[in-house]
Amino acid sequence: MKRLELPGFSFRVTPDSTIGGCPIEALDIPPRVSHPPDASPRYDLLNFRLRTKLDCSHFQRGQKVLVDRIICSL
Repeated sequence: MKRLELPGFSFRVTPDSTIGGCPIEALDIPPRVSHPPDASPRYDLLNFRLRTKLDCSHFQRGQKVLVDRIICSL
């Protein structure tokens, strides 16, 4: 999930965050994505996963979705 580019704002996934009505949980590991050409790590991304593996059947690879119930702080 890519963070919004809004200076001064911070967004995070909460215990009641969902995607398409399916609960998700945040992962405290850095994303395995890098900026070309120097392959420096990207820290503007968040990692999360569906809480229930069975919910995977509701989504397709590459599908764009919105995260519901995220917290924004200044």
